[in-house]
Amino acid sequence: MNKRGFLLCGIFLLASGVLLSAAGPAWLSQGPKVGEGPQSFEIPLEVEGQKLYVEVEIGGRTRRFVVDTGSPSMVDESIARELNLKVVGKSQGRDAHGVKIETSIVQSDLSVGGVSFEKVPLFCADFLGTVPVRCIVGDGILGSELLALGAWQIDLKERVLRFSTQAETLPYVEKATEGSLHDFGFPHAPIVDVVFAKEARSKALFDTGAPVYFWISPDDYAGAQRAGGTGGTLEGFGSPGGSLGGQAPAVPREMVELTSFSVGPVQIGVVEALVRELSPSLLGVRFLDHFIVTLDQPNGAVFFYEYAKGPYIEDSFGLTLAFDGEVAVGTVWEGSPAWRAGLRAGDPLDSINGMTLDFSCEKIRQAIAAFQEPTIRIDWEGGSVELTKETREF
Repeated sequence: MNKRGFLLCGIFLLASGVLLSAAGPAWLSQGPKVGEGPQSFEIPLEVEGQKLYVEVEIGGRTRRFVVDTGSPSMVDESIARELNLKVVGKSQGRDAHGVKIETSIVQSDLSVGGVSFEKVPLFCADFLGTVPVRCIVGDGILGSELLALGAWQIDLKERVLRFSTQAETLPYVEKATEGSLHDFGFPHAPIVDVVFAKEARSKALFDTGAPVYFWISPDDYAGAQRAGGTGGTLEGFGSPGGSLGGQAPAVPREMVELTSFSVGPVQIGVVEALVRELSPSLLGVRFLDHFIVTLDQPNGAVFFYEYAKGPYIEDSFGLTLAFDGEVAVGTVWEGSPAWRAGLRAGDPLDSINGMTLDFSCEKIRQAIAAFQEPTIRIDWEGGSVELTKETREF
């Protein structure tokens, strides 16, 4: 799953406005729930680009859901209408780039791997109405509020997702390094401890919807700098990515080298980190290229089992893709192969590897897949070039 060049950020809807009283709305106490007695499953985990997918049964039909620990569970609004799901609440939150999103909330039973999850609150969104979101998200999101029901193990080594109400029965847990997992209430987002330097410690959201190693918030970046936990930086310009609110506008961007990074008790060392404009910091899906991660929210524990050593700096063409009515360049990093070739943020692309591009789901998926290769040929109005990935140098 490594060596990607496209950013579609986690939905990460903050459910602001739902706790309007001490008791909260009824749907918060009604679910989600899991059946009595020990429950467990192991199901295939499909990896496409930087997204993780599983099959979820809802309304008697199998659907394709993204596994996104940085978002509450969601469903396309057309599916909610098809199943006549009753609206039980409203929410106003923000996507990964701060765009305000208003959604309705419904409840439904979900079945995953034969285990039934009852009265799951689902935020409704128009996934199918936007081409990039329809292609990359699909029918819905299997999100963070389900973490409170048991232990979830994300294993890209074997490409499976495991669940058990008894964490000790899951493989790799016994030999893994254990850290603390914090729960600050609905939607039960998984929060881990991070260390930038001896005098710079913080917390980060473990977000499988963030296609990076680490996305550092402004406050954490400032703290890491003061404590001597940063090295060189890279400058770039372009869109930070797309999410439910659409493609984010192009802005100056920065990537920083964290020189002594740790996740709880797990010492990582040098890792690249994108600087973001919002809090919190995000521990991204790229760590799953190196660790089998088990989230045991009921017991406040996270387990990291290392199966592949670093480095934690990406080989890259130096650009990302953007999808906003056309396939175009998202961000370009100064000094990268893409920068030296003359590509700049916003440049519409004509073809990739000889494949003519258009704004269709098929071509978007093919473009994302092409960026996983070590070399790529890109044609645009300003020229044509074959790019080879290089290790970033800070």
